[in-house]
Amino acid sequence: MEAPRTPDRDQLVAALKQDGFDVQPVNDLGIEVKGDGDVLADLETWIAETGIPSVPQPADDTIFLRPPAS
Repeated sequence: MEAPRTPDRDQLVAALKQDGFDVQPVNDLGIEVKGDGDVLADLETWIAETGIPSVPQPADDTIFLRPPAS
């Protein structure tokens, strides 16, 4: 997974850990997520709760957080 900014990445890591995922920050904006569960659903919940204008974009084994189309 790749977050748009480092503070967003850190918040998302904490939220996913709280939901039981094995999560590690990778490089500047990356997040490695392991575990059972629906990561995309948790990600969508986190976006709704934080109000960060992002849209999850799955691609292969990665989910990118992108700004919404204008």
